[in-house]
Amino acid sequence: MSQANPDWGQRPTSKKAAEGSARTEIDKLVTGGKGGQTARLNVEMDADLRAQFKARCAMEKLDMKDVVGNLVAEWMKQRS
Repeated sequence: MSQANPDWGQRPTSKKAAEGSARTEIDKLVTGGKGGQTARLNVEMDADLRAQFKARCAMEKLDMKDVVGNLVAEWMKQRS
């Protein structure tokens, strides 16, 4: 069943964020700021590695998305 007029939200603007504002957002992400919008990340990787990663996350009762998010945040922190 499909909706005739789905709500896609507001249209993106083409205005660039001010340099200071962009820096603040990056800092907030790196320091663990919660509550913002999320975006999907698709990654191609070796199938065996993904299976091992998925199994390890399951054994440790962790969400794969949280582990990847933490790895990216740590990577960004090391480069700032």
